[in-house]
Amino acid sequence: MRLNRWLWAGILLLSAHTLASFIPSLQTLPLSLPGTPQVKPGHFERTSASACQAARSSVITLYAGSEFGSGSIIKSNGLVLTNHHVIEASSSGQVRARGWNGSLYTGQVVVSDPVHDLALVQLYTKETLPVIHLATSNTVQEGQKVCAIGSPFGRTGIITLGTLTGTRENGDLESSILLHPGNSGGPLLNTQGDMIGVNKAIWLSESGENVGIGFATTATIAQRFLEQNQAKADAIAGRSLTSPLEEVPQQPADLKTPSELPAEVHQPPVLLDGARLGAIVNSESLVIQLVEPQSPAENAGLSAGDRLLAVNGQQLNRFEDLQAFLKRRPTSAVFTISRNQQQQDLRVGF
Repeated sequence: MRLNRWLWAGILLLSAHTLASFIPSLQTLPLSLPGTPQVKPGHFERTSASACQAARSSVITLYAGSEFGSGSIIKSNGLVLTNHHVIEASSSGQVRARGWNGSLYTGQVVVSDPVHDLALVQLYTKETLPVIHLATSNTVQEGQKVCAIGSPFGRTGIITLGTLTGTRENGDLESSILLHPGNSGGPLLNTQGDMIGVNKAIWLSESGENVGIGFATTATIAQRFLEQNQAKADAIAGRSLTSPLEEVPQQPADLKTPSELPAEVHQPPVLLDGARLGAIVNSESLVIQLVEPQSPAENAGLSAGDRLLAVNGQQLNRFEDLQAFLKRRPTSAVFTISRNQQQQDLRVGF
């Protein structure tokens, strides 16, 4: 059976028994490789994120029908590389897009490849846009630092750091990185800011939890796809006109399980802005899903996967307890968290 290409719920189950019954070709795929450095997916490190921050302006949010994902601008005339599953719901190949600076566009699907989950979109624009460069070498090393840029939960230009953990038999890249709905179609970058892959899938546990493992189609395949379809893209670009978006949808691209069944719907995490904590927290579990760069949460050492247990010694029983505390706009607070089954206290300065 082919590898699921649906980020967030198009996943690989952790159980060996389940893998054997659903995806026989993945029975020997490890969650992490021996000797691979362990990382904290979603945690931002300024020293290794500068190249990713510079590439933010080249990543857009794409809207197809009532769904959305991400895309990378790879030509200054507005040619965008994304996933097939991000744009397949578009009507007559028409899509809409939002840039990092808030600019709005319409565009046309040039071509798509469901086998490798790739697609090209030409934006209708006369602007000269910033671009992301595809890596010129197909050499990747296990353990190298990587980052992803995308639109988790519809928020354009979010950066997530991780580590490359291996290459699958089909050439797909596997990384220890925490991706979310809306990251589909966004770039996986090396520390030089070059795209080494196009993010397309994640791995869920048997209970449906995101374990922080992502998969991407390699830049080598993406480059070949681009070269084969460059003439089609140029023809559409010649007819390009600026055209603003009127409205944008609110749901990420339809995501399915490996057996193509509808995915279980989870209550979305919530971005906490009351005291500018700078974190997306699941409103049911109080688990941090993402930490924003240069935020109080990052500066304090909070990381995706941390569960918030208490603040200033007061137990957090409900999400509303956390909201109520942050609405007081404190200048600092000590958060008790659970990380790797161990508790620790971290002081956050706002």
